[in-house]
Amino acid sequence: MASKKVWVKVHHSKTGEVVVAACDEDLLGKKIRVNDSFSVEVSKAFYGGFLVKCDEFDKYLEQAGIVNLLGESIISYLIRKGLVSEKAVIRLGEIPHVQLFLRF
Repeated sequence: MASKKVWVKVHHSKTGEVVVAACDEDLLGKKIRVNDSFSVEVSKAFYGGFLVKCDEFDKYLEQAGIVNLLGESIISYLIRKGLVSEKAVIRLGEIPHVQLFLRF
């Protein structure tokens, strides 16, 4: 699984918060159908920064206060590392999603 790639983008808010967004490589630019009347776009503006292997994601995670994750590969990787609980995973359509708050 370490060879799987994910898109990672680091955002800096006006209040100084660091938000790291990551999605599986194949999701960028797609629309996820959540239900009959609602879909979500996996936007390049939010997720499209750097394409990295899952095991290279750790260096981005270290600087994050908030992490937004979308996709089987990145979430499975962090579950295996013990950083994400399966109970925290919700689904947008068929795609797993997790949001973590790492610093208060």
